[in-house]
Amino acid sequence: MRVVFCFSGKTFKGAISDMVSDYKDRISRYMPVEVIEAKRLKIQKRHGFHIVLTPEGKLITSEGLSCLINCHLGLGTKNMFFYTGGHTGYDDGQIVDDADMKLSLSTMTFNHQLIRIMLLEQVYRAFTIINSEPYHK
Repeated sequence: MRVVFCFSGKTFKGAISDMVSDYKDRISRYMPVEVIEAKRLKIQKRHGFHIVLTPEGKLITSEGLSCLINCHLGLGTKNMFFYTGGHTGYDDGQIVDDADMKLSLSTMTFNHQLIRIMLLEQVYRAFTIINSEPYHK
């Protein structure tokens, strides 16, 4: 399986960019990783499971995310896509409607740059849970 992060707009240079790169490298120890930064996001046409981050999405625990990822590993899902909107959300509401799952990391509102790091960290954490590594504890 490949994990694909689809971000609306470019990642800020500096600390945010460095952390995105760090977590991308960490995740790539478990799975191939791809980061797409697009001015206007669209649901990718490649086969896979599409997860859109939205405040109205389902709240799950870190363990729940690891179970979701592990389930798709077992099913042979080719790609797992994670989408985050920009500072005004998603330009095209259709992207939310077309997703397989709507996920929320919190009921609070976060800066669209910070949410990238939070998402990457949670996906990394999920892989450490799947592999029974001590990071999660």
